[in-house]
Amino acid sequence: MAKEKQTFCLEGRFQGFMAGSKSPFKYLSVHGADDQHVVKLSKSVRLMLFRYLQVGDWIRVIGEQSIDQETGEPKLKAKEVLRVKPLEVVATPTSSVASTTPPKAKQKKPKILICQKSTCRKRGAAQVCRAVESTLANYGLTDSVEVKLTGCMDKCKAGPNMVVMPQKQRYTKVKPGQIPEVIAEHFQQQSNVG
Repeated sequence: MAKEKQTFCLEGRFQGFMAGSKSPFKYLSVHGADDQHVVKLSKSVRLMLFRYLQVGDWIRVIGEQSIDQETGEPKLKAKEVLRVKPLEVVATPTSSVASTTPPKAKQKKPKILICQKSTCRKRGAAQVCRAVESTLANYGLTDSVEVKLTGCMDKCKAGPNMVVMPQKQRYTKVKPGQIPEVIAEHFQQQSNVG
C-alpha cells in the first residue's frame, strides 16, 4: 500500500537541530503557533541549513507530510526551509472596510539565490553566502532582499552559482570580492549603496 503524501507549509521559530543515527542535523525542531514540530530534513536541505540557521530564527518549512503506518502519527519531511519575518496581525477598523481605493499590487521581494550543492560548496559557496549577507547588512538591505540557499542550478563546473531575482541575472564562478559590486548594481535604488 503506497503512502499518501500531502504538501505542508509550517511557520514558526527554529528551536535547533536534532540528531539522527547518521547525522547530527537530520531533524529540525520548530515551535509553531499551535505546537512543537519535528521535521526530517532531506539531505540537500540538511547541507544548506546547519551554517545558515540560528536558534530563534523565524522560518517557513515546506515539504511533504505522510502518516506513520505503525503509530498513526504525522511525519514531516522538509523540501525547503526559508528564513522569514513573522507575520504581523493587523486589526482592520470596520469603518475602513468599505474603502473605495483598490489594493496596491504586491511587488515580489527581491531574492538572491545561492547554490549550496557539494560542487558549489567546494568552490566557495559558503563564503559567497556570508559575503552576500554581510554586504546586504552593510547597505541596510537585510529586510528588503531575501537570501535563499538552493539546490543544484545545473552549472556545477562554473560554481559557485548565484541568481539575482526578479531580474533572473545568473552569475557563475562567483567570488566573495565581487558581491558588493553585484549588490550595488541590482539594488542601488533601494539603499544608500554607492
